[in-house]
Amino acid sequence: MERTQIPDSSGASADDAPRAGEIWRPRERPEHAVMVLACADGAVDYAWLDRDAADGRAPAAQWAQGFEVVLEQADHTHATPVRRHWLIDAQAQRLRGRRVLELGAHTGGLTQALLVHAAQVTALEHNPRCVQRLRERFGDDLRIVAGDMHHALWELQPGSFDAIVCAGVLYHSAHPFLLLEAMAQLRPQAILIDTLDDGIAGLRAVVPNLVNSCNYRYNQRPDCGYSVVLGADLIAGALARLGYASMQRIDTMQATIAPEHDSAYFQQWRRSLSAWFLRD
Repeated sequence: MERTQIPDSSGASADDAPRAGEIWRPRERPEHAVMVLACADGAVDYAWLDRDAADGRAPAAQWAQGFEVVLEQADHTHATPVRRHWLIDAQAQRLRGRRVLELGAHTGGLTQALLVHAAQVTALEHNPRCVQRLRERFGDDLRIVAGDMHHALWELQPGSFDAIVCAGVLYHSAHPFLLLEAMAQLRPQAILIDTLDDGIAGLRAVVPNLVNSCNYRYNQRPDCGYSVVLGADLIAGALARLGYASMQRIDTMQATIAPEHDSAYFQQWRRSLSAWFLRD
């Protein structure tokens, strides 16, 4: 199989400097978390995510002494093995021998299973801390495209991938239709969409907070702060127009988790859309 050469365009390195939109937790109070609002004038402005307290400010030079970055919240971490089973391991027949592109690989929770089943895996990830974690974790086994998927997808060669895995991505974007179009123009045979639509059929625009909005955050372009949540009907209709009319749902309502790890996030994922869309 011919190897596709894909550039790494990040030029970014992860360090101790906080970035707007990131989640950090106090070292002395790790049960709580803050969101970085801004980094300017030698200070870091932050807001508490999980407690009723006023926004705060800390000297940037002392930030890493008092806080540590959080790449994944606890409820997501607990849910990852279950999601990995239902979305990847149980779908292995669709991945064996295939060239797979994973969007928003984050720290590699699903990637590790993709590498087991697929012939070749490429991860598209923009968060520089996550890019570094992926390199440390998987080394040369994983190809990485470091960049904003809203742009980077259009720079990849059509026909380079047999399948695309888009899990936990669409509902973070203000431009989900653009992402669907970008995936379709690559002409994979199959696209896996896993998104927290919470059972809606149409469209909902939300203003969650900076944490849930991925638009251009890491290349420091303006972010409108909105996320557009697409329901199953809209996603299916859009992909049908793009040549992916066959939808095969994954019944995630059968998924279970240990009671002590159950969460609102996990229940929302169970009742949301997970489905393969196949090219006509």
